[in-house]
Amino acid sequence: MLRIRPWGLRGVAARTLDIRLAIDPARARLWHRALADALRRRGHRVAIALRPGGPRPPAAIGLILALEGLTGARRSGASGCPWDDVQPCGGDAPPDLEIDLTGGAWDAAPLRRLAPVYAGALIEEAAVAELTSGGRPLIGVRDSHAAHTPAMMHPGLDAPHRIGRSLDNLGARLAVLLARAADAVAAGGVTAGAAPLDLTPTAAWRGGLALAPLRYALNRVLRALARGAPHWHVGWRRASAGRIQDTLALPAGGWSVLPDDGARFYADPFVFAQDGRTWLFVEDLPYATGRALISAVEIGPDGPVGAPTPVLERDVHLSYPFVFARDGQIWMIPESAGSATVDLYRAEAFPHRWVHHATLLSGIEVGDATIVEEAGRLWMFGSVGGSESSSWDALHIWSSDRLEGPWQPHGRNPVVLDALGARPAGAFFRRDGALWRPAQDCAAGYGAGLALCRVMQLDDDGFAQKIETVLAAGGPGWPGTGLHTLNWAAGIEVIDGCRTRNR
Repeated sequence: MLRIRPWGLRGVAARTLDIRLAIDPARARLWHRALADALRRRGHRVAIALRPGGPRPPAAIGLILALEGLTGARRSGASGCPWDDVQPCGGDAPPDLEIDLTGGAWDAAPLRRLAPVYAGALIEEAAVAELTSGGRPLIGVRDSHAAHTPAMMHPGLDAPHRIGRSLDNLGARLAVLLARAADAVAAGGVTAGAAPLDLTPTAAWRGGLALAPLRYALNRVLRALARGAPHWHVGWRRASAGRIQDTLALPAGGWSVLPDDGARFYADPFVFAQDGRTWLFVEDLPYATGRALISAVEIGPDGPVGAPTPVLERDVHLSYPFVFARDGQIWMIPESAGSATVDLYRAEAFPHRWVHHATLLSGIEVGDATIVEEAGRLWMFGSVGGSESSSWDALHIWSSDRLEGPWQPHGRNPVVLDALGARPAGAFFRRDGALWRPAQDCAAGYGAGLALCRVMQLDDDGFAQKIETVLAAGGPGWPGTGLHTLNWAAGIEVIDGCRTRNR
């Protein structure tokens, strides 16, 4: 009997399960195949039961996906997935677990079941209704042996105005959630939270679905008329005391905005002091090229000394210039997810000349890699997505004894699976002896807010954090629609934000 280590119950031996996926061919999705593959990789035996005749997918969803196809969107996995190559499972013996993907009602049989939950319902129509009305649906897993449903997660939606792409994002994350729930079953646990959730279909979302094509078309017209584009900008202030990491609140004001020429935006600010001088590093994205580089500017007694000048440029998009000192050297790890590598650069002539020193990770697209030392080891945090999933809602960790590596992935990756509090948002800091990390709040959209998280556990056995507060833009402290980076050094505190500008 193969023994596996289930996520969430590390060190507890778990049995291999006979798992049956119940699928209505009319509701088959590409992510169902991804789920089957994930379960098999975990050592479970998987069989498919085709069960036609369930609740029919509404014509409204097909109409919306067809409209998106006419506007050039790539085909979504929500358009259907053929299962002609799948033979129904044989034998009458009940499986150890059934994962019901049909969207139908459950009978009273004692069979252990799991099912995906979309926005408080068992079928994806509820999610579509919420998406077309401007909402962002939560998702989770229903367990027949639990009195309550689990806490619902905020999935990252990288194109919430595209219904097909959003359904792909939801499905990719549901595949992970269901596979982890199966591991919990294998270890003798349940997938349950503290609060009940009514999964009875309601007239509210059914009525919303009836209007979904009209709402979708109206939203596209309004987006075309607005033609707004996000314009990020960096704020800085002198703060030897009363820092955000001390007060856990945005100050009432006092920010100065790093000027730009209107032909570019600045974001992802990091500050570093060397030889009595303080330097601000930023992502510098010229609109003419659409490909960012890393620039730096000195912060003098009267503020920035001139405009930021380029210090590192490659043939891929660079951002998030994580600058730090270690082993008598100054290092930078810029985000270079487009090359599917995490690269370490050494300052040859700080701050203007950097040389490539090592590739820390390859073959994986990591967003906003951030390193911290804890308990004598180095830990690298970064967000990871996939072809169908956003990178805003999945936090991964790697560890190493040396900066150059090798870096080993954590056994429970992704250690955080939620758009609220996953993606890194700046360097770690310590407060009252505890380790803290800034994280992005992407539950309402990319970079919508800043979550300040106290690290409760960081070791080989697991990772846990508690979100103590979430800071949002739009008030007197920081106007605009976004806030997603926080750093401090040498008495200078920096953040960034977003406003809408004409294209």
